Amino acid sequence: MKEKLELCVERLSDTQEGLRSQALEMIKTEVAGATSSMTAVPKPLKFLTPLYKKLTEIYEKYTKADDFKVSSLTKFYLMIF
Repeated sequence: MKEKLELCVERLSDTQEGLRSQALEMIKTEVAGATSSMTAVPKPLKFLTPLYKKLTEIYEKYTKADDFKVSSLTKFYLMIF
């Protein structure tokens, strides 16, 4: 799972919008599936914690006019942070 999430974060910085969207959907699915029972911090969030800086850099790389940033990444941030 950790390697899968790391690969997805790498793909978020890809120039192809299709790959970025797929990667973000995979991350969202992993987080949503793991948060169904909140007895402890879900593993996907534990694995994403060290990648927070990279996620922030990727987020800030896209302009406000970029559909990917406005719709997908913003929803993702609201979901996990």
